[in-house]
Amino acid sequence: MEPTDHCDFSPRDFSATAIETSDGRLVHVNGSGLCPTGGWELRLVAANPGVVPHPEILRLELRERPPLHATHAPATTSVDAVIEDTRAERIEILFGWRGGFVIPVRTPTRPRAAGRGGRARADAASGRAVRRGRRERADAASARVTASGRVAASAV
Repeated sequence: MEPTDHCDFSPRDFSATAIETSDGRLVHVNGSGLCPTGGWELRLVAANPGVVPHPEILRLELRERPPLHATHAPATTSVDAVIEDTRAERIEILFGWRGGFVIPVRTPTRPRAAGRGGRARADAASGRAVRRGRRERADAASARVTASGRVAASAV
């Protein structure tokens, strides 16, 4: 294949997210590239099966297969992989025809469990409701001023 016969990839078009499960840790890698035509097949495969010299870096090779019959317009094509890995902090995407790049593995933040923090938010919300009720009563009392400027009797 000629160098122009490849899809174009950028690190900003790729992401990697760690997913903790009860069975272990998975890393979801996805990305996209601009291919010369539609119909390209993209795959991410392990670049160094066997002994891993740097376990914090997971090395994946992006492999392309051009279409047999294609349109003549450039097309964005996606690639997706889920890898079981316990220690990867970075993903290195390698290409057979050019230099690769490294992207970080993001770990999503976990939602806080209901408890003290949940109660504090509920208490704050009820406090706003109490303050709002007082303000509404004060507004209602001020609205009871008659056209002559005298305050009407109120039961507040």
